Amino acid sequence: MAILIYGFWLVLNGRLTGEIMLLGIPVMGIAMLFACKFCDWSLKKEWGLYRCIPLLIAYMAVVVWEIIKANLALTRVVYRKQPQPVVCTVQTKLKSRMARMLLANSITLTPGTITLTLKGDELTIHCLTPEMAEGLDQTVFEKRLQRIEEVLHG
Repeated sequence: MAILIYGFWLVLNGRLTGEIMLLGIPVMGIAMLFACKFCDWSLKKEWGLYRCIPLLIAYMAVVVWEIIKANLALTRVVYRKQPQPVVCTVQTKLKSRMARMLLANSITLTPGTITLTLKGDELTIHCLTPEMAEGLDQTVFEKRLQRIEEVLHG
């Protein structure tokens, strides 16, 4: 978050000088103190976030790959047979609300599936075919997000 705050400071100034860069350091420090005091942020969370950057990049790559695969499968469904919509309910093992939200949105981004509701650890998902509903309880998204949660929360 400190890097984001500092980058935001530089963007808001519109020009890059040594003076602006030096002044940005105490501004970033004050913003971080505010975040630690009032927004339930800590340096431990900050460090965990930096350690998760490679995992988050890998997660985004997996999401893109799954979107490509689902597009191909969806093309076959549309051109070869009639869709047979099905609604299923899946329990997730993810603990944080953020991870559950990322899982729900990743499923929705994948063509042929839409997350209808997310209540607690239960997702209700609409799938275009029964084959798309298979394996939703053990998706690659959930496994990756569990790994990110382990790094962040120990």
